[in-house]
Amino acid sequence: MSLIQEKFASLFSNYSVNVKPRPDGGVLLTLCDSDGKQTQRVISYAQLHTAEQLTWVISAIRRDLAGTASELPTISLLQSQHRFALPTYHTR
Repeated sequence: MSLIQEKFASLFSNYSVNVKPRPDGGVLLTLCDSDGKQTQRVISYAQLHTAEQLTWVISAIRRDLAGTASELPTISLLQSQHRFALPTYHTR
């Protein structure tokens, strides 16, 4: 089992995980649940090797796998941007 497959297997322990390399350096990730339903996702080389992008991909996969709203991750885990207060301008 490759390091990438081990990583995804630990993240998605309720699924059977299969990772196939792609010619562009990315991978085809296949997750299969106990009912036999498969979910596939292409993950690019850049997404695999950039921590922030990999975090976004994992969050998106978790969101897609959630069957009901109660299974969805909290909003703060899905947000890809930090929220800042809008600037305030004063006239003189």
